[in-house]
Amino acid sequence: MKYLIYGAGTIGITYAWILSQKHDVDILVKPERYEKLSQGINLAVKDLRNHSAIYEDLMFVPKCITAVTGKYDGILVTVNRYQLQDILPELSQLKNHTGYFAFMQNSWDIQAELSAHISDDMYIIAFPSSVGGGRENNRIESIIFDEATRIGGRCKPGMKDLQCSLEQAGIKIQVDNRIFDWLKVHYLQQSITAGAILEKGDFISFANDYQAVKKMVKAFREGIAVCRSHGIPTNRIFPSSLFRLPVSLVAHTMQKMFLEQNTMEMVNNHMKKGLPEWIVGYKEVLSDGLQRKLPMTVWKSYDAAIEKYLNANKQTY
Repeated sequence: MKYLIYGAGTIGITYAWILSQKHDVDILVKPERYEKLSQGINLAVKDLRNHSAIYEDLMFVPKCITAVTGKYDGILVTVNRYQLQDILPELSQLKNHTGYFAFMQNSWDIQAELSAHISDDMYIIAFPSSVGGGRENNRIESIIFDEATRIGGRCKPGMKDLQCSLEQAGIKIQVDNRIFDWLKVHYLQQSITAGAILEKGDFISFANDYQAVKKMVKAFREGIAVCRSHGIPTNRIFPSSLFRLPVSLVAHTMQKMFLEQNTMEMVNNHMKKGLPEWIVGYKEVLSDGLQRKLPMTVWKSYDAAIEKYLNANKQTY
């Protein structure tokens, strides 16, 4: 099969490397990055499918292009959440170049965003649960989890095609008929983490502070209420079902997960470039909740830490 990766970040490059072991993969890059990326990317991979405890350093030499001229079985869109709106007009012009689009990202309401540009029988969601990591300069650290890439949507041929190709490359697949509901719940995890970490200064300080984790649990519950207001049966979707338990019990469970070595590495690596995406999510969920007249008191309490970070880095979202 022949695939195009649209978005040359950590997730896009890692999936390109995985798929290229069995399939023909191109990566669309900006002209100014073409020469550097074409020479090779330093990729450090910890493959938990093989129970590896260390990173293996390798040189991945991708097939890079700067313009789409050929035909692809699928285009995998791996840009950050806040970049999606800017690229949708361009993606809509690539419909004749692909059998389908696979959006591999977190999103609060991706159906609404895509509706004006791409029909729902032309795309699938392929959430990259199997991969985590981050980049620094020209080096990428990736953890390949022994977890399934979650796929769903109305483009059944696309789902079948990508499922087959990823499984051939050694990636498990989980088909989710309620992928859009699951996305909203999952979006809460990433979005609230931004405020919780920034309030404590860094992830390690947050993860070691039980009271900070307990506060995050309370904020997450407010986010779950926003999901329920959309008609989402949150009690059927993990981890929101966990949050029905007493706050102290959930906090201890979450803290234990945060302090796992692979979780710490994944979060710290992702924050090197991905924190702005988390902040966008934080603001999206908060805005939605307030518009629905829901109490977002704990969630909103992170505003000061968010704004301090944005002012220090001269960014707005």
